[in-house]
Amino acid sequence: MTPVFSSAIAIIDPIMVLITLLSNIYQQLAPLVPPGLACCIASAFIVDKKYLGAFRAEFIGTILMIGLTFSPGKWIGADSLAIAWVAHAAGVVAADKIGGGQHVNPGVTVSMWALGKCSYTEAYVRIMGAMGGGLVAFPLFKLLADTLNLTPLGGPEFNPKDDEEVCYVLCLYCVFLIHIILCTVYSNTLTSLYLSTNILIY
Repeated sequence: MTPVFSSAIAIIDPIMVLITLLSNIYQQLAPLVPPGLACCIASAFIVDKKYLGAFRAEFIGTILMIGLTFSPGKWIGADSLAIAWVAHAAGVVAADKIGGGQHVNPGVTVSMWALGKCSYTEAYVRIMGAMGGGLVAFPLFKLLADTLNLTPLGGPEFNPKDDEEVCYVLCLYCVFLIHIILCTVYSNTLTSLYLSTNILIY
């Protein structure tokens, strides 16, 4: 064996060991990490980490929101619909207070962007934070439910056969009310209400 060939092997061997090690780590971790999470996390660091705080608030707030609002009806108040809905409402308030006033819902973030309350880049980072929080929260709470033998994660439910018409009316009412509240709180003119509603519709 020539000296050049043996020195090339001496360099390649540690590299191959490192590649094999990294491949094994990836194969072990890939099934545990939700697809898309890396893209969400990478979004936190754009514009020299300017919106890292917003990302963190959305990420943590979404995990809290899912944990505190989806557990009623399954983990809290399983026997009483009234208790489940009260716990759900309390969970929304608690998640907002603990998380620091995040948007949590990408629809709210789009409304804030349409009203000019945040830049396009901040809206993007906030939406990625909320998506990342959701990607982490559901597997995390599923693992918790499986480990503690709890009912699978969910929230107060309705019977789709009997409550379908009521569901549509309530959904329409809630969306309309949220837009009115957002536009009233963040803007005092009917023009911005009209423009933001049209932007969201189209």
